[in-house]
Amino acid sequence: MVYHTTPKMAARKEARRTKLLAEAIRIFGRKGFHDATVPAIVAAADSSTGSFYLHFRNKEDVFAAVLETISDRISAALNEAIAAAGPHVLLRMRAAVEALVRFLAEHPAEARILIVESSGLGKRLEKMRREIVASHTRGVEQALRAAADQLPELEPPVVASCWVGAVYEAVYRWLEQPSKERVPAERLAAAIATFNLRGSGARAEFQ
Repeated sequence: MVYHTTPKMAARKEARRTKLLAEAIRIFGRKGFHDATVPAIVAAADSSTGSFYLHFRNKEDVFAAVLETISDRISAALNEAIAAAGPHVLLRMRAAVEALVRFLAEHPAEARILIVESSGLGKRLEKMRREIVASHTRGVEQALRAAADQLPELEPPVVASCWVGAVYEAVYRWLEQPSKERVPAERLAAAIATFNLRGSGARAEFQ
């Protein structure tokens, strides 16, 4: 007998996976990878162990799916901001920095997973984390090359690494502060963007 999946069945399956991922993000962001458990994720999602293992092999597998989800959401936020910034490359670079900072500031669980919890978790997860960071760095490097006639001579690969590192380190420090001591996310985003553009030698009107 052949079983066929209807659109409604597929939609329900995807909805269950989405719910599991949402709760996994919340729990990994709050407890960290090592203290999070599959039963806790299943219970929080009001799901079943069987349903979990229908979608994911183990805790590492769901964490990998979480990283993919976070990467996709960041990419969507960056693309939207860049498209809205217009054609000027330096304005697009500012918009991208501010969008990345705002996303991380407004989604602290995702930020903690990406910046803190995904480090040192074995070859597969470490490779995924490094690739997410590397993709941001490549984007900055390409933009720096495109803006070469508007900037002093520099080493794009080095500057791009510093640019992305500044974002992650500043956001990490911001997340570690008590909430009442944090500057608003918009000010944080603007400060980091200004720092990066100034450090790259952009003219004052773009800083």
